[in-house]
Order: sequence, then structure tokens, then C-alpha cells
Amino acid sequence: MLILSLDSSYSYHNFTLWDEEKRVSVLHYGEERGKKFLEVFPKILEDLKVDVKSVDAFAVNLGPGYSTSLRVGVASFKTYAQVLGKPLYTYTTFEGFTKFATSEGEYLTVIKVSRYWVYGIWEKTFEGWREMVKPSALDEEAIESLLGKRLNLIIPYHFAEEFEAVEKRLPIREKLVLPLRGLSEAGAVIAYEKSRRGAAANIFEVEPVYFRPPV
Repeated sequence: MLILSLDSSYSYHNFTLWDEEKRVSVLHYGEERGKKFLEVFPKILEDLKVDVKSVDAFAVNLGPGYSTSLRVGVASFKTYAQVLGKPLYTYTTFEGFTKFATSEGEYLTVIKVSRYWVYGIWEKTFEGWREMVKPSALDEEAIESLLGKRLNLIIPYHFAEEFEAVEKRLPIREKLVLPLRGLSEAGAVIAYEKSRRGAAANIFEVEPVYFRPPV
């Protein structure tokens, strides 16, 4: 089973072709190209000799992230899945982050979208992961609400330094800095796990995850 996973949550658009049988990435590709990446995505696949007709399932990151690129990426993969009659699996940015945490506890997941810090809260137990706070802007009210907690922070390396000023105001117990730029590979693994549970998405109900109303 081949899974094609797309992450278009911010400017580093990336995709992974993942082999379920071998449990490895056959191909991972990404670049800083903004919206132009999605405009020429079919040509990129052609140049890399990836035939979407040979793909068994599609996976796409719903966000949070930049609204325009998310809308285009999600719409593209919904179209692929519908036209080719293949299942579509979805994952979120923060769901991708949780694949890298091993110990139990509450986790603060953070990214920056435009001028906003966006956060979520996840809890890991022996039963698995539970989303406790949906993606929201990390404003002063949100910071106040977190002061009584003991949190582990998960943040990608390219946001970590800039976030340090805010981090000092929060009750962070441990910090996990992710050494990655894109989440398509983690998303492919999530898609595989969902395929084992028969948890394909309803294409007509799939929409991007926004941390504030889209404009």
C-alpha cells in the first residue's frame, strides 16, 4: 500500500510517498515555494516520476496553518481521492507533533502563523492521545489560563528561538524541539494507523482547521 501525504500548512510545502509494507518513506520532497508549489504540484510529481494512479491512499494535513495554502492543499487531495476512488485520511499539525512524544503527560503544541502564536493542548496516557484544547491563538487570556498547569512543550526548531520570550512566562516542565520542517512523513504514518482502524475521512466533510474564522 502506497500512501501519498501532503503538508501545506505553511511556506515549506512538502509531501511524502510512504510504503506501508516496508514501513519507510519511498520519497520525501519539500521546498520553500509558497502558493506556487501547489500550482505546479502535478508537474513536480511528473518530474519525480510519481504516478498518482499507483497511489493506494491519500493523506493531507488540515492545519492549523496558513489558510490559503491549507485550502488549496486540502481541495487538491480531496479531488485526487474522489476522482481516483481512493481513501483520504486526514491529520492535523499538532496531531503530527504528538508522534514524537514518548512520555505521558500534558503537552503544549505551538506554531506561528503570520503574526499569531497558535497553540493546542494534548494529553498522552497509556490509552493514547486526547486533544484537550483545540487550536487557538495564544493571547494574554490563553497564557493566563495555562499558568496553573505543568506542561511539556513541543515546538519545531524553526520557531523555538523566537518563542523563548513567551516560553519564559509559561509553566514548562520539559521541551521537545522537533528537528523537522514538514509533517508529511508523520502524517503518512498517522494515515496508515487510521487505515488499520478503517478510519477514512468522508471527503465531503473534510475542511481545514482554522484557529480563527477564515477571511
